[in-house]
Amino acid sequence: MSSKLTVCGVCDYQNINKPSVAWCSECDEGLCEECKVHHAASKATRNHSIVLQSDFQNLPSNVLEITQTCPKHEEKYQIFCRKHDCPCCRLCVVETHNDCKDLNAIEDVIKNVKSSSAFLEMEQLLKELSENLQNIRKDRQKNIKSLTENKTIIEKEVQQARILINNHLDKIQESLMKELFTAEEKEKKKISNLISSIQEKEKEITDYQTTLDRIKKHASDLQTFLVMKHIHRDVTNKEQFLESLIKEEKLNHISITWKNENITETLPTTIKKIGTIILETRAGEAISTSRKLKQAQIMALTAPIPIIDDIKLTLGQTVKTIGNDIKSCCLLADGRMIFSCYLSCKIHVFKTSGILDFTLETGSMTSHIHFIEQSQKLVVTTGPYNQCIKIIDMKNRKTEKSIVVGSEIYGIVHKDGQLFYNGYHGGLRVVSVDGQLSKRLVNVTLKQNSSIAICLHQLYYIGEDDSISCCDLEGGVKWKLEQKPFLSNIRGITVDNYGRVYVSGFWSHNVVVISPDGNKHRLLLSEKDGLQSPQSLFFDQINNKLLITNQQTNAFVYDVSK
Repeated sequence: MSSKLTVCGVCDYQNINKPSVAWCSECDEGLCEECKVHHAASKATRNHSIVLQSDFQNLPSNVLEITQTCPKHEEKYQIFCRKHDCPCCRLCVVETHNDCKDLNAIEDVIKNVKSSSAFLEMEQLLKELSENLQNIRKDRQKNIKSLTENKTIIEKEVQQARILINNHLDKIQESLMKELFTAEEKEKKKISNLISSIQEKEKEITDYQTTLDRIKKHASDLQTFLVMKHIHRDVTNKEQFLESLIKEEKLNHISITWKNENITETLPTTIKKIGTIILETRAGEAISTSRKLKQAQIMALTAPIPIIDDIKLTLGQTVKTIGNDIKSCCLLADGRMIFSCYLSCKIHVFKTSGILDFTLETGSMTSHIHFIEQSQKLVVTTGPYNQCIKIIDMKNRKTEKSIVVGSEIYGIVHKDGQLFYNGYHGGLRVVSVDGQLSKRLVNVTLKQNSSIAICLHQLYYIGEDDSISCCDLEGGVKWKLEQKPFLSNIRGITVDNYGRVYVSGFWSHNVVVISPDGNKHRLLLSEKDGLQSPQSLFFDQINNKLLITNQQTNAFVYDVSK
């Protein structure tokens, strides 16, 4: 390869050794000064792209090693097979691609590739990737510093914990001593009271003994008999008293002991540590963009762009909606669906099964909605009334803030902290999420009740005359499709990862897809597919699903394949 780069290919073919000064990428060979002049004058090669040899050799080695001829047949690539995603020479087509239908001239495939949206987006993605890597590096360095700070804080907290443990053990000892004193005093008092009672009974028994001794000597038999009866009753009571003492376990011996918790033995086993070092992991702050969505967009840009004729729709689900004026809809990454009902001032969230999950009461007309995946916030517009944007935190289902815009407001999308919206007579406008910055991007009247869409760095909107336009984020119009008979009263607009635009005709009861350059269109769905005044549609760029919502009754979820 190195000799091929440094010698003139034309002269080398004639067994003449001359150094090359230029390189023709289409001929894939170097040219000396003389051959360069002939090459530029020849009708067959005058339109070839030539670069200086020094500039060409500055290309990365992996680029220089790319051959533009078929290694098997040594013929120049002429065809690109979209099915196999590979370039082919004339013989390759005959041998291995004869049955492939999606073959294109390679000149058409690579035409204007350096100025194409895919190339520009790739540059932007590489720039964003570089910024993300820098942010990650800085974030990791910041993490190392925070770990050292955490260690210092924990050392102080462990010392404090040791002091608290000592204090706690002192309190435990004091409490145990109090408990011991209380137990001794309580039992001593109970026993003392019992001794007093027994002493009284002893005195009474002694008195009876004295009485019996006296009456035995001096009393008559009758007197003796009657006194014995009286003493017998009292003695019986005394016997019952003794039995009650035994029965009530008042004669049990009370002793005070303590159960040694074997603290000197158990502490090393049961309390092995006074704390646990925990490594907490949370989402990093270095990257705020959705990785899954970004990956889908990169894949869409690097793969051959499928045409609108490649699109295949498969009906996956029909959902019975609530309300009779569904203005807008969206699909969440987890498959849930959100619908805004204009007249009832409500937003309905449906589970993936098509069953209602919960309803939000907004307190005002709910026109169009847009869900911000990163922050889990739902942006809501209010149509001709209130003229404001409401931001709802979907975690606690509360309205977080309202941004007054001072005009009718319909379709809305979000990107990088900015809200782009349909301001009707106010045109296509943008306002920052904090409400501080607001400006007009496109000074045309937009379609009332219509959506807008965004994909990477391009916006799509519907004019009052039912025209469909594409512009950049600064308002520079890239293309415009005038009103066509196949669409009437366009309301909904959305876009997939390849820049193909989907629009819904409210009066024509259909959905049409438009090519990324706005030059071609194709009917996808019509009234026979169940469309009745389709007012909104949403393309899920992560899961490749298309949600279409009629103004009343039904919504449809389609799986979209190339």
